[in-house]
Amino acid sequence: MNLPSKRVGWIVDAQNDFMRPPEQGGRLYVHNLFDGGQDPGAVQITPALVRATEWMRTHCDALVYTGDWHDVSDAEIDLVAPDAAKGTYPPHCMGLSADAHEREGAEIIAEIRPANPLILHRDASDTDATGVARRAVSERRPVFLHKSRFSVFEGNPAADTFVRALREQLGGTIEIYVIGVARDVCVKGAVEGCLRRNGHPCHGRDGRDLGSGARRRERKLRPVAQGWCGTGHHPRPLCAYLVGVPGPRGGACEDLSV
Repeated sequence: MNLPSKRVGWIVDAQNDFMRPPEQGGRLYVHNLFDGGQDPGAVQITPALVRATEWMRTHCDALVYTGDWHDVSDAEIDLVAPDAAKGTYPPHCMGLSADAHEREGAEIIAEIRPANPLILHRDASDTDATGVARRAVSERRPVFLHKSRFSVFEGNPAADTFVRALREQLGGTIEIYVIGVARDVCVKGAVEGCLRRNGHPCHGRDGRDLGSGARRRERKLRPVAQGWCGTGHHPRPLCAYLVGVPGPRGGACEDLSV
């Protein structure tokens, strides 16, 4: 017997340092680096994120936030000569800093900040992950997954176990709706991570198979750039990804309007 699908809202890196312009304290503001400073950047998508989060809180069975939670010793942090081409950046989202101001940069923006979330720390164990998933469902509380790298599946060793445990707690197939910043970095890592663990092809709205090959994956991810990062030339209306995680019916990925 096929069990009904459960919905999981998955909000990627909507943190102060990424979402606030420098004059508002953002230390690694997401914006188009190649348009001569014309792009207003991530701040323009805040209303869309608010609407999407409200939809998730109403219609999803679980809500998961992910976020960079850095220490100055992390490989991604370079205090002297950061170079994005080499995967290094100036300090940002310093959740493990002793400085309260730096820690604030790692917090989710106030407009969609979760109330009383369960925390899955970036050095969490599989036992921790299973417990957090169980409490998230039984107590109906949001979860904040801390990570040290772009992809939560690489930057938090317990993320895989958490997703499996969440599916088991919810029962059946789970459908993960992914929103956030930035498309070419952490959203990309989240969507591709879910797809790799899914093992099923990804279908666009026109039914084309977009699940194999880097070029096809990039084409599939493009709507997230236009819809959520504020870096596309033609921003789209509210949209999200639906990523199926294996259950009795298997799963797939689809680009949706919300």
